[in-house]
Amino acid sequence: MSYQDYLAARETVTTIGQPVITVILIVSLLLGMVSLYHMVTRDSRAYVLSTQLRKSSTMLLMVGFIIITWFHLRIYQTIELVYPPGLSNYMSANMGISVTSLRFAVPLWIETEKLYFWTLCLSIFLTVIGLQYDFSRTKMTALFSSSLNIMLSIFMVLSYLANPFKEPLPGLHSEITGWYQAASTGDPNILYGALYQLYFRIIYYYNSEYMWTHPPMLFIAYASLVVTFVGCVFMLFRREKIFDRISYNHAKVGYLLLTVGMLIGYPWAVVAWEGKDWWWDPKINGSIMMWVLYSAYLHSRIYLKRHNMWRATAILGIICFLSLVFTYLLTYIAPGIHAISQ
Repeated sequence: MSYQDYLAARETVTTIGQPVITVILIVSLLLGMVSLYHMVTRDSRAYVLSTQLRKSSTMLLMVGFIIITWFHLRIYQTIELVYPPGLSNYMSANMGISVTSLRFAVPLWIETEKLYFWTLCLSIFLTVIGLQYDFSRTKMTALFSSSLNIMLSIFMVLSYLANPFKEPLPGLHSEITGWYQAASTGDPNILYGALYQLYFRIIYYYNSEYMWTHPPMLFIAYASLVVTFVGCVFMLFRREKIFDRISYNHAKVGYLLLTVGMLIGYPWAVVAWEGKDWWWDPKINGSIMMWVLYSAYLHSRIYLKRHNMWRATAILGIICFLSLVFTYLLTYIAPGIHAISQ
């Protein structure tokens, strides 16, 4: 296995993945238009078609995820960082680190793949909801189903714009290419420097057990809380228990995963960012703010039968989702440790 094998795998992902993501875009646009048409006209045929399109969307997203999984497996198989005896002995003697070689066990939700994974999780939640509830029984619940489809359509379009197949994992690719370039120079100082830096990047980021648990739990939570948001919007206009029940059930799932995911992130931060003031990171503070708001939402629901609490709970649920979106965007708009590492 070699760098050329890795490049061939990367090219294969682009060749196969690009048509898949293009079909996903087409289906997402159809899903959005048909669902919007149903909301405007109440045409039952449009509702049936949107349901079929949503199922097709889930299958297409799964196909894309299988391609991503295959690529990550190929990275693990083809790329091996072999440490020269001199550097290995130095790190062992001075840092207590015993290493002769390392491979990239890269998680499936980094860089441009993050939004894709979030979208996949949302589509799975909507599939499960479709099996649990018969939304065709009333016009209002059918409208609710179409609203969920529109949300999925939006996420699929955003996933296309992020496009994990066009230039797969550009950050990781740059690091792998940089290492091979360093190795080709024949200068041991350049090679040692590249390997030294990559060691910490691999151990504390790519191959970290926390990276395999902390982010996916948060993205699954985010997907569940998208459903809560749509339910809260409908609670503003209709006082029907089904909207509250769906919102609350998915808020419980999202809140549990959010809480556990944030707690798992703490020991990771202590180890990976030792010596840095990571607790002031905007993403971390935004996540705490979001968690407090969702705590307030779940507590407000206890008093749902009191005067005006139905509406207040719905508004709070909407504010919670806005804080979720803001927290997610902090990675891209605010400087900090998360912005650097992701």
